[in-house]
Amino acid sequence: MRLLDQLKDHLKRQPSLAHDRNGGAADLEVQASTALLLIEAAWGDEQYVWREHRAIVRGLKRAFGLARSDVLRLLGRAEQIRPPLVRLADVTDVICERYDRQQRREVVRLLWEVVDADGLETEWEQIFVGHVARMVGISDDEALELRGTELH
Repeated sequence: MRLLDQLKDHLKRQPSLAHDRNGGAADLEVQASTALLLIEAAWGDEQYVWREHRAIVRGLKRAFGLARSDVLRLLGRAEQIRPPLVRLADVTDVICERYDRQQRREVVRLLWEVVDADGLETEWEQIFVGHVARMVGISDDEALELRGTELH
């Protein structure tokens, strides 16, 4: 019976990033900021491969509760504002302002999913995830602990 209860709890959960820290719907700015960070992580090894794209799409669908078509539209918007058009600090500021600590942890966990998706990891990718984690108030040790975990 315990397994059935756990399954019911899992199915009842709201998407982790669909709402901001105040319970309001996550707007386009925070969604695009999250997507942009994931895209930047995917380009870390200078190749944006289908496994990374799939990890981004799945992660955003799950985190925001969006349909695939909405995620693809969101990714298009995020691609348009990639650096140098927007600074990384501006993006992480949006994440810090709109999300609570648990949600910021989820963003870092999603970054690891993207980095790990292609089976190749560069030093730049590790540095990038650590840098973003620190910018959103997550320690290096905590960021490493989030790798390969699933938050809710």
